[in-house]
Amino acid sequence: MKVTIQRDALLKPLQMINGVVERRQTLPILSNVLINIKDGKLFLTGTDLEIEMIGSAPVIEVSETGATTVSARKLLDICRALPEEAEVKLILEGDHLLVRSGKSRFMLATLPAHDFPNVEEGPFTAQFNISQSTLKKLLGKTYFAMGQQDVRHYLNGALFDINQGVVKCVATDGHRLAFSSAQDVNVGAIQTKVILPRKSVLELVRLLDNSENEITICIGDNHFRVIASDFTFTSKLINAQYPDYDKLIPRSVANSAIASREVLKQALTRASILSNEKFRGIRMQLDRDMLRIIANNPEQEEAEELVQLEYQGNGVEIGFNVAYLLDVVSTIATDNIRWSFNDPSGGVLIESSGAEADDKDHSLYVVMPMRL
Repeated sequence: MKVTIQRDALLKPLQMINGVVERRQTLPILSNVLINIKDGKLFLTGTDLEIEMIGSAPVIEVSETGATTVSARKLLDICRALPEEAEVKLILEGDHLLVRSGKSRFMLATLPAHDFPNVEEGPFTAQFNISQSTLKKLLGKTYFAMGQQDVRHYLNGALFDINQGVVKCVATDGHRLAFSSAQDVNVGAIQTKVILPRKSVLELVRLLDNSENEITICIGDNHFRVIASDFTFTSKLINAQYPDYDKLIPRSVANSAIASREVLKQALTRASILSNEKFRGIRMQLDRDMLRIIANNPEQEEAEELVQLEYQGNGVEIGFNVAYLLDVVSTIATDNIRWSFNDPSGGVLIESSGAEADDKDHSLYVVMPMRL
């Protein structure tokens, strides 16, 4: 193997796969990146056996094809440290990879390419195209509500529910729920529900951009694949039954309030400073056209914020985890938000409000109250 490539061209796919590669592995080869020269291109592959990421890059010259694996972290650090316009030569010499650039020379240990594992995959039963921006928005509007190391493993991921030309993305950790949908997607008659693991969701949020460039999504019984012009991302799925999220969304509500999103966000941010560091609880006292936010902690410190809003219902007090509320108001894009609820013990529905809501947001959120 002998190839010459621009430093920037090599750096981009290395950065893409860096999040997939695990540094502390029981299998040493899993901390390596597979370098493969074929069809006049350089391909880089990283995997943790659950996710596989393949990035490609154009080369200046291929003198000899071949494949090997080297430490992903070391090769990335070398590329980052080289000058921006540098040319990099990769030459396989026995069981070492020689990396040359200008007056710099690095000799990296390798492991055989044939020992590098592939993510086993079955046939894909559904396939459709979608813009990068649409998929990134669906994930970006919901991923924060995924569970983290929950014993109910199906909550440690996001649900894709595809039916009647609509792609829905749902995440919940049992305390809150985030829902977003895209209706203008040409998915045809595809009907499927799959759960994408947490790490895969976070990697896709990082990888995707806000362009209208189309990507291809392939879905099978056990795998989910995203094919873009410069990368191919494959993930195993969580094989479980996701909760019926429709039952968790309040459909008929007796009370609603409309507030400025930015004003509410700033008030919550300030109040959170004096909330209990462990439980993050705050009290929200809602009265006619006025919201009082109160936070206190074991040191007997207290914060109080007053927010004007539109509300004509009876006075009510509800306790919340302030971090959950801040996640929601930071994600919604519109100027105003609507809060809807029936009683202090039930979930509160939070969504966009106003004429711009339908254009910018097909998302809604449910946050459960907490006892204080």
